[in-house]
Amino acid sequence: MISRFRSLIQRNIAAKIVAILVAVILWGYVMNEQNPSTEGSFTAQVQLVNVPEGYKVTQGTDKVKITVRGARSLFVSNSDVNFEASVDLREAKSGKGEYKVRVKMPQGFELVDVQPGTVEVTLDPIVRRKVRADINVNGSPASGVTVAKVTQASSEVMVEGPSSAVKEVERLIGYVGLTSKNDADFALQVPLTAINADGKEVSGVTIQPATMYVTVQMARGLTKKIVTIHPVSEADLPAYLELVSIKPNPLQIEVAGAENIISGLTAVNTEKITLADVLQNTDKTVKLALPPGVTVTNHDVLVHIVVKDKKTGKSME
Repeated sequence: MISRFRSLIQRNIAAKIVAILVAVILWGYVMNEQNPSTEGSFTAQVQLVNVPEGYKVTQGTDKVKITVRGARSLFVSNSDVNFEASVDLREAKSGKGEYKVRVKMPQGFELVDVQPGTVEVTLDPIVRRKVRADINVNGSPASGVTVAKVTQASSEVMVEGPSSAVKEVERLIGYVGLTSKNDADFALQVPLTAINADGKEVSGVTIQPATMYVTVQMARGLTKKIVTIHPVSEADLPAYLELVSIKPNPLQIEVAGAENIISGLTAVNTEKITLADVLQNTDKTVKLALPPGVTVTNHDVLVHIVVKDKKTGKSME
């Protein structure tokens, strides 16, 4: 039986081998004609994996184009959702960095290219710090009444957020609006806003708490007077610069107090203004340093600082 089977196999073996080869060639030809290999591309969302805690994460690109090669039938049976792109942040460090895109695709495809091949990711650490909080009083109270004292629950409030945003916060500010109905003491919760050195709101930070308890003491019979604002600065301007001028806006302000206190008052100073961070002409918001018993509706004043280069004499615009 076995010898007969062996004899059957070995009979005309050369012709049988040729027939098998021809069959394989014909099969490959038919498959190539009916289901040829081709190239195409898919789009995949870039997923960040192993993201470290305690950071705000920003990625420059959220999609990549994946070019692959494969049988035509594979392109018919697959779509974008079958392709995955990811960036591993296990070894990522604080700051900006370029990280390689990894691709996972259905079996049968050959990867040709990924564009972009890397994604820029920024890791901004979440930090906290206390920031000065100022309460401004705007508007006009009832006739014959003025603001005697504004008391806020705290002089500093905690700010939390990405390091770059928290670093930008110069101070927190809240506003109390006065109307003709305000003729007696009152208290309220004032919302706080984070602002930078230019007086613009800083977004992306959390203020804790977001409001401050403020009491406003009103007074009658106080004498009012218009006085000049006198800016006072520190002597810490960078050595290569020269101070040209510091001009307040407004130039004068209305103050109130007992007659014997303000009768001889002609000017009020600002708090000392640091110039260490002044590298060009700039505006700063500073507080007034009022004498005891003297009040104003708004303790804040804007000062315009002009500096020039000592060597060239040119203004630092």
